[in-house]
Amino acid sequence: MDEREIERAVVAWVRRPNYRPVKPRVLAQQLNVPKSAWAEVKKAIKRLVARGEIAYGSNHLVQAALPGKPSSNRIIGVFRRAEGGFGFVRPRGAATSETEVRDIFIPEDKAGDASTGDVVAVRLVRHGGRPLPGPRGEIVEIIERQTRRFVGTYFEYRGTGQVQIDGPLFTKPVSVGDPGAHGVQVNDKVVVEMIRFPSQWQRGEGVIVEVLGPRGKPGVDTLSIIREFNLREEFAEDALENARQQAAAFDASIPPDRLDATGETTITIDPEDARDFDDAVSLVRLDNGHWRLGVHIADVAHFVRPRSPLDREARDRATSVYLPDRVIPMLPELISNGLASLQPGKVRYTKTAFMEFTAEGLRVGSQLFRSAIRSRQRLTYEQVDAYFQSPGRWRREARSVPAPAWTRSSPRKNPYW
Repeated sequence: MDEREIERAVVAWVRRPNYRPVKPRVLAQQLNVPKSAWAEVKKAIKRLVARGEIAYGSNHLVQAALPGKPSSNRIIGVFRRAEGGFGFVRPRGAATSETEVRDIFIPEDKAGDASTGDVVAVRLVRHGGRPLPGPRGEIVEIIERQTRRFVGTYFEYRGTGQVQIDGPLFTKPVSVGDPGAHGVQVNDKVVVEMIRFPSQWQRGEGVIVEVLGPRGKPGVDTLSIIREFNLREEFAEDALENARQQAAAFDASIPPDRLDATGETTITIDPEDARDFDDAVSLVRLDNGHWRLGVHIADVAHFVRPRSPLDREARDRATSVYLPDRVIPMLPELISNGLASLQPGKVRYTKTAFMEFTAEGLRVGSQLFRSAIRSRQRLTYEQVDAYFQSPGRWRREARSVPAPAWTRSSPRKNPYW
């Protein structure tokens, strides 16, 4: 069962008329889930509670959520801690009229050991009937930690290892035990897994799980960012296999429901060091003196079928991440730098917007199409700037270079204009 199937099974079971609230472990047993998958059931329960679809009752028993109000007078939300120790909770799921718009203020002594990004349960508190600028509450439970791993800098104090976590999240260092563990050296960047989160009453405690290298060494800062934000560099094998299947199935033919724009003179313009080519432009002078601008965007969605492994990876990653020395793509290279990259001479599927402009630049019409293009040339910003500075020289050089064979064939008549 995947995570969505588990969630659906949990909700259906909890909402049964004869259901009696039980602990998450018992619920997993009732669902006949193998013991090896109990952890996935517990994670699914936490996600559902965070969304307000089910709730935790007394003694952490799983129960159905009451419609239109937080269960057990608790409000579920995401906590953000400020540098001063206090924080705010943004309500999620069901909300009362008191908290429908405003965040809930959490004083430092009511925040416990909650960390920024944690999903928490909050109980509203009152202060002797005095008017407050907004709702105020206390955290009564950490439902789901955003992460237990953090990046920081190692140092030693009075014979013990300490790590100062990067950023303003934790103002005091975290103890990591005996110095020299994992061969760590003072000023090394490390990854710490938190054993005990710091709070107003206790110091944080963790263990070093990875040594990234000396602070300031080339590549270490990039690796620190990757670990800090839990950016996944590797793709699951089923997603890679899905990408291979899409590559094998793609034959560059143009189906009837796509506009054949391969006859357009289309180019890409990107920085010299661009890592992908996902947009292109074309421009044609029309018989009436107007101009038709085409903007062509790579149709990545064609290769990402709903609920497929590639769809799962795209949802989990949300975007490609561009770092100084590398790119962590949203989709495997076969897609991101292959089938969905608008490379010169290759038929590629796109979403196209054609816009018609007068000679004065006034837009007078537009049309949108699922399309197929074939880029004629990859240009850089520097090349385009140089052309504008001396167009005559570039035209002479272009005439002396023979065009590729595929550009000399007669384009098919386009029925749309």
